[in-house]
Amino acid sequence: MKKRRLVVLVAALFVSTIIGGCGKSKQVMQLIDKAHAEYESADYMSAVSDYTEALELTNDKKDIYRELGITYIELEMYPKAIEAFTESLHAGNGFIKAVDYDINLYLAKAYSLNGEFEKAVTIYDAVIEMKPKLLETYYERGLAYLNLGNKTGAIEDFAKVTASDPKNIDKYLDIYFAIEDAGFSDDARTYLQATLDNAPASTSDYDKGRMCYYLNDYSNARVYLEKAKDMSKPDTILMLGKTYEAINDYSYASSLYNEYLSEKGNNAGVYSQLGKCRMYLEDYEAALLAYSSGLKLDDPNWNQVLLYNEAVAYEYMLDFKTAYTKMKDYLEKYPKDENAQRELIFLASRY
Repeated sequence: MKKRRLVVLVAALFVSTIIGGCGKSKQVMQLIDKAHAEYESADYMSAVSDYTEALELTNDKKDIYRELGITYIELEMYPKAIEAFTESLHAGNGFIKAVDYDINLYLAKAYSLNGEFEKAVTIYDAVIEMKPKLLETYYERGLAYLNLGNKTGAIEDFAKVTASDPKNIDKYLDIYFAIEDAGFSDDARTYLQATLDNAPASTSDYDKGRMCYYLNDYSNARVYLEKAKDMSKPDTILMLGKTYEAINDYSYASSLYNEYLSEKGNNAGVYSQLGKCRMYLEDYEAALLAYSSGLKLDDPNWNQVLLYNEAVAYEYMLDFKTAYTKMKDYLEKYPKDENAQRELIFLASRY
């Protein structure tokens, strides 16, 4: 979740700074445009190379260092990202502009991703002092506080965020997951239960159902989600299907997913869950068909899960050679997956 939220923010901010080319030569602008295209296609190393070359050809470096830092974050090269954002701030003329707040927030994010949470909090403090209405800063500082074990400070910051939009259940769930990810499972559950208990009367059955689902109250989750059932909304179908999966009713969950796919067409997430259910039902060929159908959609939010599970489906079909090839292809795209590394070793011994 965190990664996806960051990428969305990056995409929104790229356009605002790349377009402006005052003080940059045509060659520099061509390099920036090329790097931008490479970033969009996830060719991050090439983007780094082109941004670096552009920096050597111009004195107007602020925006380029910023984009370079964002690219280093995607590469998980956080010290390099910190260096780039710092250089971007130093490249200013001494006057604080709107983009400087943005750069500082990215710098703080890079510090957090690098495990330097105290430095991140220091930056968030400074931004909040200057821009107290910038609510996303409170959220990010809350995340840093969690990692420092400061639950009280985190909850206070999160409360500022939710107070501005108390009907936004997505934000409450983001906070719930953040608290849980930080290792405070009991606190996370207490937080979500309080959110459900105090939810406005206008809260939808879908939102009540998914809160119940994450609280492991599958009985009430099923009641709410059945009321909310809408074949035009994949998120609703996915959550209802997952609820039936949680009570081991894989056949009904499969029927929900199939109904959605037949009525509304392709959706990679629905194909992924359908494949999972078919695996539980030991219908491996149907699972494989679901995974391969999902992969054809090339959805970046689901490709990794689908690729991995496709290899596993071949393994369960005892086609170890194909499973090995698929897992090897998977690791070329996702080399840091330790489970897949171990799986590859196992598969290599079976054919």
